[in-house]
Amino acid sequence: MADETTEFRARPRLSLPTLPQEGMFANQKVRVALMILVPILLLTAAAPLLPLQAPLETNLRAMMLPPSLEHPFGTDRMGRDVLSRALEGVKVSLLVGLSVACIALVAGMILGTLAGFFGGIVDRTIMTVVDIFLAFPSLLLAIGLVAIVGTGLVPVIAAIAMADVPRFIRLQRSQVLSLRSRPFIDAARTVRASQGWMMTRHIIPNTVAPMLVAASIAAANAILVEASLSFLGLGIMPPAPSLGNIIRDGQTYLQQAWWISTLPGVVILMIAFSLHFLSDGVREELDPRARK
Repeated sequence: MADETTEFRARPRLSLPTLPQEGMFANQKVRVALMILVPILLLTAAAPLLPLQAPLETNLRAMMLPPSLEHPFGTDRMGRDVLSRALEGVKVSLLVGLSVACIALVAGMILGTLAGFFGGIVDRTIMTVVDIFLAFPSLLLAIGLVAIVGTGLVPVIAAIAMADVPRFIRLQRSQVLSLRSRPFIDAARTVRASQGWMMTRHIIPNTVAPMLVAASIAAANAILVEASLSFLGLGIMPPAPSLGNIIRDGQTYLQQAWWISTLPGVVILMIAFSLHFLSDGVREELDPRARK
């Protein structure tokens, strides 16, 4: 009997979904997303090396100039270069999106696994709190949380993450409930495997792929929410540039200087579009059913 138990423990656990032989980059949606996202990332990283005016530098002699070779995105009402400010705003947006996705992913997987695996009072307690948070729209909840914790980069990240974590908890819990009744979990219980061993070796590895897809979607949504908060004056506060507050600064001058609000808005649209396309392409490659 001991030999059979040892033999069972030596068997490999259920592995993550494998990618097709042609690779992730063969997916058309992934390629389109990278064609949009990579140039934006390269421009943002190389912004200090480009011959652009500093984001906070004003020039009253060059107020509201249209796009040109010297100022590709034009200038705003204080003579600041809109392109350099937009690139600085992209840094803020990407930092917010990545931070929110990581926080929501980790917290959602931990709490969702506990709720789905143990059930009972643990599940009821966690899901009661989740249902309360899910009763409010994400943007409205983020506005309320920002009003409590204050404005600024860190409070905005915390507020958006707190609004997104409940959705990750619910998604992770649903996957755990499905995996908990699988034969390989029953076999692990038969050999008296510990609960921690089952969660870390069987449950969580088999939920990583869909959670990563959800995280990429959450990053895109976080960028849009941060821009909305900054536009409303509840996010990143001027003079620090953010795509949202750049659009807000230019809304009064849409007829005279359309480029101040329009071009940063196009940048937000391109980032969100590429991240959603990327998540959809990754989902198709990780899901065998979608791949077929």
